[in-house]
Amino acid sequence: MHLHDLLDKKNRNLVASEGVEPARQTVDGELLLGVVLPAKKTSGIVLKGASEHPHLAGMEDVGFLATLLGDSVIGRATAQINVSFVAGPHRVTRSTSVTEKIYSRLLLPSVLDLPDPFAVADLVINVDNPSAKAFIGSSGRTPREALYRMATGVGIEIGPGPRPQIRNGPHTKVTYVEEMPAEAWTALYNSGVSREAWEQQGYRIGKAHELPVEDGTLDFIFSSHVLEHLYNPLGHFAHWKRKLKPGGLVLGVVPLADGTKDFVLPPTSITELIEEQQEDSFAVPLKAYEHWVRHHQPHHKDIKAVAAKFYEDKFSIHVHVYDYVTINNLLRRCVSDGGFSAYRLLFKRNAKDFAFALKA
Repeated sequence: MHLHDLLDKKNRNLVASEGVEPARQTVDGELLLGVVLPAKKTSGIVLKGASEHPHLAGMEDVGFLATLLGDSVIGRATAQINVSFVAGPHRVTRSTSVTEKIYSRLLLPSVLDLPDPFAVADLVINVDNPSAKAFIGSSGRTPREALYRMATGVGIEIGPGPRPQIRNGPHTKVTYVEEMPAEAWTALYNSGVSREAWEQQGYRIGKAHELPVEDGTLDFIFSSHVLEHLYNPLGHFAHWKRKLKPGGLVLGVVPLADGTKDFVLPPTSITELIEEQQEDSFAVPLKAYEHWVRHHQPHHKDIKAVAAKFYEDKFSIHVHVYDYVTINNLLRRCVSDGGFSAYRLLFKRNAKDFAFALKA
C-alpha cells in the first residue's frame, strides 16, 4: 500500500481529507515516498476495505515511517498518529508518538482485536492535535545498481521501451528486445521514438518466451517491470535458462504487491504458476483479464464484457502479483525443478518494487 502512488493516482480505495498531498522526503540518503497531512484536527486518510488484504491485516510493520515537518530550533513539535482498523461502530487503534525531524516506525493494530475479526474493516490514519504537518511514507524504488554491475558480458534487456537501463560498454554487449516496433510503441504511448533510433541502439523485435538468440549464448537476461505482465512465468524462466551460458544470470526488478496499486489483488500462488506451466501456453487468457477487472474495477456491472474488451484490445495488465512469499516460492521452484542453481533477493517492505538475481 504505497500511499504516495494511491493518492497521486487518485485510487478509488483511498479517501483523503482536504489538504493531504503526495510528498517526498530523503532520510539518510534514501528516498521515501508518502503523504503530508496538514496541521488540522480533521486531517486524515482512509483506505477502504484494507482488512481484505493480508499484507495489511496480518502485519504490524508494513514499512511506514512518520515524522513532523518543521524548522523550529527550540521546542520541537510532537504529536500522536493513530492507526485504526474500523468495522462499523467498532475500532481498534494503535498510536505512535512522533517528533519533528525524527522518524518513527508506524505500526498497525491487529484485526484480531476487533469483536468480529472477519468483518470488512477500513484502515484509518489520523493525527491528534498536530502543531506541524505530518509526513507518512515508505521506501521508494529499490536500488538497482547491484543488478547493473552484474549485467556484464553478452546479454539481453527485455522490454526496455525507449529508456533501457543496461548500457553497452567495455565489458557489456546488450541487445534490447521489444514486443512491438517503434511506430507501434509511439502510437500506443506517444513516446516519439523512431525506427531509426531503435535500430541504431540495437533493438530487435521479439517476445519474452521467444528471445531471438541461440541457446547457451547469453551471460545475462535483464528486465524491469516485465515479469508481472507474463503468463506462465515458470515457462519463461525455463526458456531463459536455455538461452544462458552455465552460470548465466536472470536479473529482474518487479513491482511489489503491497507497495503498488496491485495491493487490491490477491498474491499469486505457486499452484497457479505450476498449472500455467503445465498448460504450456504463453498467451494471456481471458480468465486473467476477468480476474484483473474483478479486483481493479469491481464497479462495472458486467465484469465479463469489460474483460472481453480488454482481452480483444490486448490491454496490458499485471497478470500476476508478487509479494515476498510468492517470489520466493517462484524462484525456489526455478532452483528445485528448473535447473537454476541459486537465487538472491533485495526486498523492502512496502517499497514500489524489489530486485532478484537467479543463477543458472
